[in-house]
Amino acid sequence: MTSEIELAITLAIMIAEAGLIAFCYYRAKQPPDPLKPRIINYGLVMVFLGLIFLATLAHAVSLITGTQVKPRRKRGM
Repeated sequence: MTSEIELAITLAIMIAEAGLIAFCYYRAKQPPDPLKPRIINYGLVMVFLGLIFLATLAHAVSLITGTQVKPRRKRGM
């Protein structure tokens, strides 16, 4: 039951992150207004949100499968 709640919260956070990425994409594609300079670099914000989204996705996969996602590397190095 606890993992179901954690999974629901994780999926809600992923939906919010995807919404923020879509909003940043929309704002980045608007033409610049010379009288109103942009304070936020929306392209850079999208990159950070994408990285956070991938980390949240890895967390959701670990909740679904029950095992942690580990990087693949050769042993003995």
